[in-house]
Parts: sequence; C-alpha cells; structure tokens
Amino acid sequence: MKHKIKGDIISWNSSIWDFNYRMKSIKEDEDIELEINSYGGDVFLGIDICNTLRGHKGNVTITITGIAASAASIICMGADKIKAYSNTQMMVHNAWTIVAGNAKQLRKAAEDLESVGESVLASYTHRIDEATAKKLLDNETYLSAKKAIELGLIDEIVDAEAEEVESEVFQDKAKEFNNQIVATKQNQPVAASINEDTLKQMFAELKNELKNEFNPQKEPEQAPAEKRNLSKLFLNLK
Repeated sequence: MKHKIKGDIISWNSSIWDFNYRMKSIKEDEDIELEINSYGGDVFLGIDICNTLRGHKGNVTITITGIAASAASIICMGADKIKAYSNTQMMVHNAWTIVAGNAKQLRKAAEDLESVGESVLASYTHRIDEATAKKLLDNETYLSAKKAIELGLIDEIVDAEAEEVESEVFQDKAKEFNNQIVATKQNQPVAASINEDTLKQMFAELKNELKNEFNPQKEPEQAPAEKRNLSKLFLNLK
C-alpha cells in the first residue's frame, strides 16, 4: 500500500482520513510505503498512527519528502525503515499547548504537559537512547538528513529535491521552510548562455593567439596592450 501524508496532523486532514480508511482493508502482512511532509499537529494522533504502523506485520517504509516535524516525526518512528531526501529536515520538540485559566488550572496544564512529554520521549527511544532524545526535545532541534542519519533517527538518505510543506496550523513555520527551499534554488549556479556574436569573438581571439604563438612577428615598440584572459571570458559570461 502506497500513500502520502501531508499537511497538518489533524483528524480532518484528508490525507489522514484516507490513511485510516485504507488501513481498514489492508492485508495484515502487506508492505506499506508512506511519504510524509508535515509540520506536525495533534500529538496523540501522531502517536496513534505511529503505533498503528509499529503494530502492522508487513514491512513499513516512510520517506520524508519535505519536513517531518513534531507529531509528524513521531509518525516516522513507527516505520521499520525511515528514508529522507538529502535536503529535507526532521524536527523534534517537547509537547506544547495553548491554555487559559487561573493559577491552579495553569499549574495543572504544566503537569499534564510533563506527562505528555514522557509519551513523546518514549516514541523515540527505540531508535536513540533516552538522554540523547531528551536533549533534542528540550532544544526543539531541527535535523538535516545528514545529522538525522548520524543520530540513527533515519536509515537512508535519498538524493532529490525537497518538497514545499503545507500547513494551516503552522503557517509561519511552513513559510520559513519553503523560503529556505527557494533560497537554495536561487543560490545554485546556473550555466552561462553564449550567443553567436560572443562565440565568433572568442574564436577570433583564439585564432589570433594561436597564430601569434606559431608565427611570432616583431611589432613596433609601443605601450603594452592589456591581454584578454580567455579563461575569465568563459567564466564571466552571463
């Protein structure tokens, strides 16, 4: 079964709904290939999908095509094999929430978050040790594919181009990630274009240089003219 989870990890996301629907009819030993590109969302939904994948008897492979952040990175932990394109990211952090209320309610929310944090931490510890995982979560860590494979959070790097991420919940983060992709593309060197007139000029100068090399002639003494460096001519064409 091949499927793609993209956008926010929320119950009304169509890619999440489609995944759950397809899992109802899948054979218990059927292989699953998932692609994922998400900034995260509901931590318990992420844990649920992670455990669904971990409990599946068939082989599960997940490929990160843009970013697997927060709850999306938890989903990845349910795979037997995690792959990531060379220019993608994984982000892990502690659970957070938005809360309002009196002092007692706020303290209760903090205690609840600490408990949820234990569940989040446990999601990563079958791949990396607890101390390393806790440090990464506390620091809200963004990991390149190269760093993730060094830590053991992914198994294989795929060479390709990252995909832009869609998000309603994390719009600012998604925009920031997508801008990084655009900047990377803009910074890549492009091949110089050469028109016909430039080519004629280049070959004429090359012909003259070769002629002077093999048929040296004494020229009247005069102020030396600046010689054109052909290598610079090729390098500076735009």
